Amino acid sequence: MARKGWRLEEEKLLIENYHTKTIAELIELFKKLDRPRNQDSINAKIKRLKAEGRLEGGKTEDTVTRSLTQR
Repeated sequence: MARKGWRLEEEKLLIENYHTKTIAELIELFKKLDRPRNQDSINAKIKRLKAEGRLEGGKTEDTVTRSLTQR
């Protein structure tokens, strides 16, 4: 499968929704945009954005609780 680069609007969407959506919810969000992303690709992008200083902080407590029930 060919590697898909991240578009600016996808990065913006990830930054805006990172704190309040679980990885599973982010996967569904990208599917709706017809830009499917898997868990590994989303997590890798989050790591890169944090390293670049473009994404700070963590998930909200509610988001962490939801992610535990989605496993």
